[in-house]
Amino acid sequence: VALRRRIGYVIQHVGLFPHRTVAQNVATVPVLLGWSRERTRARTDELLELVGLDPGTYARRYPHQLSGGERQRVGVARALAAEPAVLLMDEPFGAVDPVGRRRLQEEFWRIQRRLGTAVIFVTHDVDEAVRLGDRIVVMSNGGHVEQVADAVTLLAHPAPGMVADFVGAGRTARLLPITELAADDLEPPDGAAVPAPVPAPTGDGVRLGDRLDAALAALVTGGPVVPVHDGDGRIVGSLTEAGLLRALRRAVARADTPG
Repeated sequence: VALRRRIGYVIQHVGLFPHRTVAQNVATVPVLLGWSRERTRARTDELLELVGLDPGTYARRYPHQLSGGERQRVGVARALAAEPAVLLMDEPFGAVDPVGRRRLQEEFWRIQRRLGTAVIFVTHDVDEAVRLGDRIVVMSNGGHVEQVADAVTLLAHPAPGMVADFVGAGRTARLLPITELAADDLEPPDGAAVPAPVPAPTGDGVRLGDRLDAALAALVTGGPVVPVHDGDGRIVGSLTEAGLLRALRRAVARADTPG
């Protein structure tokens, strides 16, 4: 029992207690561990803010008063409440609509990078696996391990047979949301006046370090040359279609490099 309480668990249909408020749901394990009321309250508020739910607005609500995405966020907060060493997530976003699913994936990726918690994430969605996973294990029926690899290696060099079929013919396109734009992918500024950055889906323009799916969207909507800026808004170069292809080739080449 003590070991189980040190493992956070998020399931597909969340499993919130319907008769308990959001705050009470999040506080479930801390209460079982005997935390003080003050510590539990502070941790609950901290986690609700972390998952994008204002404690003043949501703490006293019940699960039936939440949207599917909000319930899923509460489930993640509850799983993190006792600062678990490991977080087990079993198809956690499977019951959410596609738009909400993508948003939750991005938010979870941000939270995980901030906290550094080890996560075992179970999914049947290859796009979700490569977007979120540092290391991916592909298993076939019977629990047989077919391949273990990072996302880029899995897409660039899937094991023949079941893994290749699972990854599919569009695996190169799946590199876009997991590859970041680097300085080597850009054309250098030529000293001429550079137009303002083209708005990307995030609304912040194309920045160095943005993922390639955002860069591709900017090329499609903004023309053949897109200005790229750093985090301070300074233009550092321009992205072209050729630069985008270089970035993809760089990702594949990295998968070919031993070690």
